[in-house]
Amino acid sequence: MSNPLVQPLNLTAHARLEKSLGYEYPRRWVAWHWEPDINQLMYSDGKNVGTGSALAWQVFLQHPQIAPQIQDYDLNQTDQYWLLLDRESRNLYIGEAKVIQNLLETPESLLMLAGLDGSSNFLGDTKVAIQETVEKITQYNFLGSLKKLLPIGGAIGAIASVGILAGLIPCQKFQTRTNITTTPLISANAESPCGEGGSEDFSAYKNQNKNQSALHLIGIYEARGDHRIDYRPTGEVTVQVAKQKQPIVLALSAYEPVKWNIKAEPGAEISKIIVNGYHDQQVVGVENIPVQEYSDEETGQSLGNFMYQWNASESQSPSSLVTKLEQLTGSQLTSFQGCYRGTQFQVK
Repeated sequence: MSNPLVQPLNLTAHARLEKSLGYEYPRRWVAWHWEPDINQLMYSDGKNVGTGSALAWQVFLQHPQIAPQIQDYDLNQTDQYWLLLDRESRNLYIGEAKVIQNLLETPESLLMLAGLDGSSNFLGDTKVAIQETVEKITQYNFLGSLKKLLPIGGAIGAIASVGILAGLIPCQKFQTRTNITTTPLISANAESPCGEGGSEDFSAYKNQNKNQSALHLIGIYEARGDHRIDYRPTGEVTVQVAKQKQPIVLALSAYEPVKWNIKAEPGAEISKIIVNGYHDQQVVGVENIPVQEYSDEETGQSLGNFMYQWNASESQSPSSLVTKLEQLTGSQLTSFQGCYRGTQFQVK
């Protein structure tokens, strides 16, 4: 098999495809891939990584318009290839995992890709016909449309029963978070806020309400950059915790495997540590502090999202890591720090 690094599929995505697959964020580009180690669908949009609906993914891949175009890629068995969606044009692409991942991290490349496709006619009459069909379908309710698009019998009922349409149900409203800063407000090294070897995309949030209980979140995608599909070494992150006026809950999140080395100053009191990850997460440097781990690889479950850049509106989504941590702890977020690749942070 010989395929280009990224190639378009000859069809247009349904207007509700991403929601049915479990993605609820507003970013233009999103990609999905299968993680065979735990038989789970994952999504990534360049800022958020999380778990999707595995059942909906399997049904989607069996659709007669989809299956012939992706039969050489084993999208339901391997993470070698990712499916990419441009939510503005509704174009679908397929490509090698690392290439798609790199594109999501460089929006200018995605805009170039969209511009090239927009100036050509590679989809031809088939795309026009499908688009007309989609426009007709969307005049009806979504579940009925899904039945027409995916005639897989009982699978549709199963999808509805496991709740993949939860994104369509009105959700609780959350307090708007507007206290945002794009400069390092809590950094270990002013010249390299993500630490030595880290990326240059540090972002942060600070809650100015001093009456709130202390919940501090640090989010990264990885701590080292030499990961491959078949090689995932454990990176290390140092977190220095200064003495504060009250005990804190420390939340640590990463997609790749990370060893979190906690260095608490004398008098610093950490009441609980929560770690969230896709791959195994370790916490060292502390004793007699409860540690709750949520990782697909180690515990069989994660909190579903691995955010590493701050966005005020996205943080309020019911599926966001921030919302889930606030529900777990009963506290409102005090601060967030994030980098795509990070190795050192301070909480003070």
